[in-house]
Amino acid sequence: MDNEQDVTRRDFLKTAAAVAAASALPNVGAPAILATPTPNNVVRFGMIGTGTEGCTLLQFATTIPEARCVATCDIYPPNLKKGVETIGTNPATYEDYRKMLERKDIDAIFVVTPLNLHAEMVIDALNAGKHVFVEKSMFFKEEEGEQIRKAAAANPKLILQVGLQRRSSVLYQVAMEMIRKGALGKITFVRAQWHRNNNWRRPVPDPKYERLINWRMYKEYSGGLMAELASHQIDVADWAIGSQPISVVATGGIDYWKDGRETYDNVQAIFEYPGGQKLLYSAILSNTHYDFNEQIMGDQGTLEITLGKGMYFREPVAKTTTGNAKENWWAGATVAKQAAQEGVPIFPERGNGEGGFLDREVRYAKRWLASMGIYDYEESHDPWWTEQVNFFASIREGKPVIAPMETGMADALAVIYANRAIATGLKVFWPEKPA
Repeated sequence: MDNEQDVTRRDFLKTAAAVAAASALPNVGAPAILATPTPNNVVRFGMIGTGTEGCTLLQFATTIPEARCVATCDIYPPNLKKGVETIGTNPATYEDYRKMLERKDIDAIFVVTPLNLHAEMVIDALNAGKHVFVEKSMFFKEEEGEQIRKAAAANPKLILQVGLQRRSSVLYQVAMEMIRKGALGKITFVRAQWHRNNNWRRPVPDPKYERLINWRMYKEYSGGLMAELASHQIDVADWAIGSQPISVVATGGIDYWKDGRETYDNVQAIFEYPGGQKLLYSAILSNTHYDFNEQIMGDQGTLEITLGKGMYFREPVAKTTTGNAKENWWAGATVAKQAAQEGVPIFPERGNGEGGFLDREVRYAKRWLASMGIYDYEESHDPWWTEQVNFFASIREGKPVIAPMETGMADALAVIYANRAIATGLKVFWPEKPA
């Protein structure tokens, strides 16, 4: 290591501790909640839909003392049984969700059903006086967005949160704070992909249950890959850029899995944003190489992130175009030159604990983030857990909703318009907003 780098690190370490103590990541909706809740402030909730995603949420909910599942609902008996076994609290069970909504002792409802049912159930739950957590996408048809908006406006004291897990990830929150503080300079381009190599099907014990179990394959119920995968990553692009798209061109098809499905087995789209930024998106079911992440690119740097891992890459100062590059982002003070060239971990996989290169760079990267006014952190909980903690804290304490209705609205519309672009072969534009 050269002398200049040693001196820079020493100077840096003198100030890092003070900066870390004075600066913390802003409260973006992952609040601490009461450690010992009383029976009167525990959120009693019901789960509509206890398939794979519903049971995933229930599994995490079992570790949250501020909430208790008192009812589950599913029209498929094996799923209903699985939900009861997952939560382990002997909840009441229903096949008709409306019967569940009649209960006065239920504070909140989770809607984790096929996409075509989301809007109806959200509206019914709000009108029944229940707080609502709805999985993405928030709605299936364009006109349903305004219907949900009206129901929410009619019940202004109720919480409505959308299941976009990345909003509850400390990694993504740190990444967005880096963007706001200028780490990437001017964002010009986002590339995202979610690649798999399987048929996306689930086993069906009886053919009569095909459409019930594999609803994602059929256009009557599903928005396909755009709704199930792209929705998460479109939201990341919206979050990073700070706006929603204005147009989309897209293509796709059923080109590999010729098995009777109706939704596409591959989709590709280009979304355009008001400032000229583009999101290039790809989802396929025939190859898993470089499977999924988001790459957010600016004229001064790039963030490459996915759940559990993030890297920051700097651009050479001479190649930036803004003319006012923030030198402190790439002064090299906290990371070795090799790491600066190969990327700086913002949420790295752990080293071997033996003081090797990666272990050193993990330490320097964390301190470096602190020096930029971004608090040293760890992703201590799974975002599926944290998003529920966020939801319950919003209900109990009035904390900000981490993924509110307007976020879900923008995300659902992008899914709908992208699918429309694929189906028509035309460029689809967002409606102009009233002046």
